[in-house]
Amino acid sequence: MSELLLEPELSWVRPAHVGLFVVFSFSVYLAVSLVQRSHPAKLDLPIFEVQNEVVKTIEEAHKKYPDSPFVLSLVGMEMVILPRSSIDLIKSLPETHVSIKKHHHDVFLGEYTYMGTKTEEFDAAMRHDLTRNTPTVLASFNAEVHHAIDENVGSCQNWTPLKPRAAMCRVASLMSGRAFVGVPLSHDEEWVEATVNYTGNVTQAWLHLRTLNRFVRPFVAPFLPQVKALMRMREMTSRKMAPLLEEIARGDDKGEPSDTQGGDMIRWFQGRYDTKASARELARDQLLATFASIYNLSNALTYLMFDLASYPECIEPLRRELDEVLGDQETIDKDHLQRLKKLDSFVRESQRHSPPSLANMPRVVTHPDGLRLPTGQYLPQGTRIMVRAHTLNMDPELYPDPTRFDAFRFSRLREAPGSEFKYQHVTTGTDNINFGHGVWACPGRFFASSQMKVVMAHILRNYDIKLPEGQPRPKQQHYGLAILPDATAEVVLKSRV
Repeated sequence: MSELLLEPELSWVRPAHVGLFVVFSFSVYLAVSLVQRSHPAKLDLPIFEVQNEVVKTIEEAHKKYPDSPFVLSLVGMEMVILPRSSIDLIKSLPETHVSIKKHHHDVFLGEYTYMGTKTEEFDAAMRHDLTRNTPTVLASFNAEVHHAIDENVGSCQNWTPLKPRAAMCRVASLMSGRAFVGVPLSHDEEWVEATVNYTGNVTQAWLHLRTLNRFVRPFVAPFLPQVKALMRMREMTSRKMAPLLEEIARGDDKGEPSDTQGGDMIRWFQGRYDTKASARELARDQLLATFASIYNLSNALTYLMFDLASYPECIEPLRRELDEVLGDQETIDKDHLQRLKKLDSFVRESQRHSPPSLANMPRVVTHPDGLRLPTGQYLPQGTRIMVRAHTLNMDPELYPDPTRFDAFRFSRLREAPGSEFKYQHVTTGTDNINFGHGVWACPGRFFASSQMKVVMAHILRNYDIKLPEGQPRPKQQHYGLAILPDATAEVVLKSRV
């Protein structure tokens, strides 16, 4: 299989060339910038420019145009933000009409970061193998959770402060790594550090690269420390995975790892390729899975820690449910997950208040004829679109008293006849797009939700948790449309036994 990533090569770079590249790049930048400014994209839509308060800007725009699209002007980018009525159209359109891969590749500069370079093999493994092997994945989570929490939270004999963001990054790396590559590689400190830092390096790389004109980037990118760091990380991933791949190829493990050993994901990736996949290709798949899982999981776990500490009245009902469903068992199986309705509701309510993004379902219009929206507006090829998620999450018609954290809002809704399997954390719809919806709904959401519940069950059963004395719940931080937890904020924990 040919490599999809056009990775910049450093072998041709010589110090004597640097001055020439800089002069040439600057000249190209000026010329192209003038051309681009003289041919701006024209959309017959209201434009809202984000200065500082992105949430207020979106709320103001939604108030004026609740049922029609508007343009949100961010630093270096314009995005058409669609209303809820567009969800059913967008969710079903193929990549030939609107493309999520092209969006990720263009916005995150996939030729340097891998974003948007997912292969059909990667998608098949994530959508089918990962989803239908929940019991296997759960076994690896159960086997890892004690080690992950002990190493990163530890024994707290007295009330002990903890920064959840840093701790949960490593917990997510260890938990996901056990499922993806298995022990001992998932416990290798260089591997853990690399997977924890990969997301930050991707973010730093594309933020720096986005300040450069696209014609200039190939000349400047090889010199950027952030791009060099990504290249080193790819080389390390390939190097570390090579012995594991050789072991699998020899059949030393008979192709079937033990449930507790983990490492199934790498075998699922391999099984999807028609020909033997290289370590480089599988390293790319691994890094893409790492980016998706560790970034989102560590943020979600951090919010859950903040919410447990902020709403202590929820803790005892959650513990009672765990005792009723699990009894003396320490492990969680697929049947337990279905019965832990209060925990599922708590996780979904946490996500409703602290989703990954203020807008979701990102796409680029790819059809040459453009896209006609249900609201009548026409969007030409190349238009970037997203659906507003923040106003959906805070819609009083969908969620009465929407600004209140109602931990068991969704478990109560599931008590109604015929609703037992509705309103779950992983359920997507026109009322919940935090995992996307439709053809390109997040294929890893079952993996993520299961991991969150295993971690939260362990925390609830083994620790008391609260906010530092006199401190409110930590505020969210916004970077563009992304929502991130405060990495400096603390909770306080004490071991129960």
